Amino acid sequence: MARKSLGRGLEALIQTPQTPPPSGGGAAQLLNVPIDSISASPLQPRTRFDDAGLEELARSINSQGLIEPLVVRPNPEHAEAYQLIAGERRLRAARKAGLAFVPVVVKTLDDQRALEMSLVENLAREELGPIDEARALLRLSTEFGLSHEEKALRIGKSRPYVSNAIRLLDLPAEVVEMVENGKLTAGQARPLLGLDDARMQLETARKIVSGGISARGAEAMVRTSRSPASSSKRQTTEPNLQALNDALQEALKRRVRIVRSKRGSAGRIEIEYYDELDLNALVEFLLGNDQT
Repeated sequence: MARKSLGRGLEALIQTPQTPPPSGGGAAQLLNVPIDSISASPLQPRTRFDDAGLEELARSINSQGLIEPLVVRPNPEHAEAYQLIAGERRLRAARKAGLAFVPVVVKTLDDQRALEMSLVENLAREELGPIDEARALLRLSTEFGLSHEEKALRIGKSRPYVSNAIRLLDLPAEVVEMVENGKLTAGQARPLLGLDDARMQLETARKIVSGGISARGAEAMVRTSRSPASSSKRQTTEPNLQALNDALQEALKRRVRIVRSKRGSAGRIEIEYYDELDLNALVEFLLGNDQT
């Protein structure tokens, strides 16, 4: 969905003090508070922060100050203390910059609204990884009982977007970790859900990573794996030929088929490729990067 919808979603959740809050959203006020009075939220969906990016933001804050206020709520366990709702990256950078006080918008929110606001803010800034996003959306279901349609409405996305985001968590733990570490994109990982076998999902994920295969190429790989001709591994009656076939597949990181001619010892080798970029990479590999 267009970014405009995300903007409206964020605006609806984060109200200025002059604007009446949404139903159940609680009152809001703008304050300048000690930075040490703000604690991180256990509801924060984002788990990874880029150190280089934080250093760059800290330098900017040193030069210009913290221009955009953080969003907090009163800490129920400590008087005159606050729990962060939105802006953890800015808070971390402000601490690196040595700020003693920071501007905040204080809102009275329950856990559900706090999680929704934090999720929307991260999505609006495109700072949330696909796995963190999936886990946050799942929490809205498991802890607060929201349907996919309700979640989609809260974050300004479509229902299929929400369903597809959460389904990434159905992949094997090692594949989920690849996405979380940035080795696989969500677009490369999502086609793997079309494979029924977890072992095949993991094998295919490793081939995508090692071969630098695009999301479109990943879709082609899965289609090929699910086709009737390749639903089971073709075994030849010649063990030596099968061993060569397996060695080629391992070296090329793709499906290979050695076909012996019925009329003698001649035959052919079939090597799959998954898109134009993958074909070029395969040719360079076979030519030893020498195309002269």
